[in-house]
Amino acid sequence: MFGLPIPILHWIIQYGIGLILFTLVLRVIISWIGLDERYPVVRFLASYTEPFIKPVRNIVPPVMFVNFSMMVAFFVLYTIMLLLLQALPPTW
Repeated sequence: MFGLPIPILHWIIQYGIGLILFTLVLRVIISWIGLDERYPVVRFLASYTEPFIKPVRNIVPPVMFVNFSMMVAFFVLYTIMLLLLQALPPTW
């Protein structure tokens, strides 16, 4: 009834958190390839995603030699995005 013709808040949440999720996936792929922080792209991805990974890394310890902090951070951010999108009215 009082919604906007374009759901701006819905887009901001979906694409904002979606961009963070995409950079997390890129950082995982780059770590599998074995690129280190000599490259500016890797430094940018690390500086962009580290605020989301560091609190999780402090809580979740590595198991054997595998660090699950990126997977947990991805799951938490994706869950937050879904909950926020479900809480919004469809026209926001």
